[in-house]
This record gives sequence, structure tokens and C-alpha cells, in this order.
Amino acid sequence: MIKIVTDSTAALPEEYVKRYDITVVPLKVAFGDEVYRDGVDITPEIFFKKVKESSIFPKTSQPSVEEFYQAYENIFEKYPDTEAIISIHISAKLSGTVGSANAARELLPQKDKIFVIDSKLTELALGVVVLELAKAVEKGAKVDDLIALAEKMHLHSSIKFTVDTLEYLYRGGRIGAAQAWMGSILQIKPILELKDGAIEPVERVRTKQKVKSRIIELTKEYAGSDPVKIAIAYSDNYEEVLEVAQEVKNSLNITDFYMGPFSCTILSHIGPGSWGIIVFKEV
Repeated sequence: MIKIVTDSTAALPEEYVKRYDITVVPLKVAFGDEVYRDGVDITPEIFFKKVKESSIFPKTSQPSVEEFYQAYENIFEKYPDTEAIISIHISAKLSGTVGSANAARELLPQKDKIFVIDSKLTELALGVVVLELAKAVEKGAKVDDLIALAEKMHLHSSIKFTVDTLEYLYRGGRIGAAQAWMGSILQIKPILELKDGAIEPVERVRTKQKVKSRIIELTKEYAGSDPVKIAIAYSDNYEEVLEVAQEVKNSLNITDFYMGPFSCTILSHIGPGSWGIIVFKEV
């Protein structure tokens, strides 16, 4: 038996978590002294309500070593015949979550059965990989197969997204003050990507409509006519992003389609009005 552990940035709907018995270790979101477990004590709806009501910017933190230790120990106690745990998480360039997972692994007598993977991804991109690993486990895949599949999916992915304001990226330490100030003054709407586990700039445009058109165009260019899995993430703009989803669905050769909200952890760094498209070429 192989069990899968991930973190709350995978933004997995509860139905999938239950269906595949996936263990999700939550990151934390704090508004001042109020600390919430992502996906447990706070949802995107509650997050946006707090953002509107509070002058305090949210901060995030990784799960503790103890929380990972407890998660692994619980699996071994509940399933004594566990052969391996695949623990796959948000990119190490974005969070210290992988470090906590590795530190917890070292404390357990069954450490040789725990395989911690830096997905180099996050959000629904990580979520889709987790689901594919879970499906592969059901089909009898071995540990080496699962590790190889996770790497292949990362290498055959494209993640483009945009933010409505640069302030959250600045507050989260992702860009400098000058960039944030210039972006605000010029009303620049950036197109960003997750590349090799880090956030990188792609282009800058001046209007929301141009951002929408360009991200869809870049998505089509990457996908071509190949069969692809698509995931679309949104913030507080479901209706707007639903239009994007329809256009993408009508244009690409899609084998699997997912759409859902960003996790509160990631929303803390990108803010309201953000959305993105994730493409996985079939591997």
C-alpha cells in the first residue's frame, strides 16, 4: 500500500481527498495574531471578507515539523501495511514546506519508507499531479514510477497567471517596492509564470482584457493540438474566469478539466482579482 501526503496549496476539493484518502497538511494564514489553518479554519470566502474588513495584510507560514511527523505517524498507525508514503508539496522556492516534511521524515523509524518530493509547482498544478499520482497508485504503480511521473508532469507543464494589483506580491517579498509602485502608477497588469518552481515575469500589458486575451493565446500556443489536462484557478472573480474557461474548452484538445479557487495561502501573496491557467501535456 502506498499513501499520498500533500499540503493545502494543492487546493484539492474534499471529494478528491476522500476518494483517494489523501492526507493534506495545511499551511497557515495569519491576520495579525489570528492564525488560521488553510482549508480548515479559513476558506477563500472568509479570506476575502477578512481582507475587506481588516487593514492588516495576511501573512503565511509553512506547516511545522511536528505537524508532518504527526501526519506520517498517523498513516503508519492506521495502515500498518503501508509500503511507502509519497509526500509531494509546494515548490521549495516558494515555501519551506518541503524542508519541514524532510525534517519530520528524519525523525521517524520508517524514514526509508517516506519519499518527500518538491513538485516545483503549487495550487491546482500541484493538485492535478497529486490526483494523477493517486490514480496511478490505484493501478499498481511503484514508488519509482510515481516519482518519475511527478517529474514528467512538471517538465510538461505551463502555468500562466495574472494579478490585479502588485501590492500583495510586494508585501510577500516577491517583487521590489519600485516595481510595485511603478505598476500601480501605470496600471500595469503583469502576466507571470511559474517556471522551475519560481515566479517569473512573462509580459506586461495595460488592460484586463489584454491580459485575458494574451494568457489564452499563450495557452493555445503551448498546447497546440496535443491532448492536454487543463486547470483554471480563480480568486474572487469566478464569473469572469468562467468566460475564460469556456473559450479554452472550445479551443483545445482537453482530456481532463479542473476549475477551482486558489488556496488562502496563495491568495495571501497574489490578492483579489487573480487568476491563472495550468496546462499539462499528456505524458
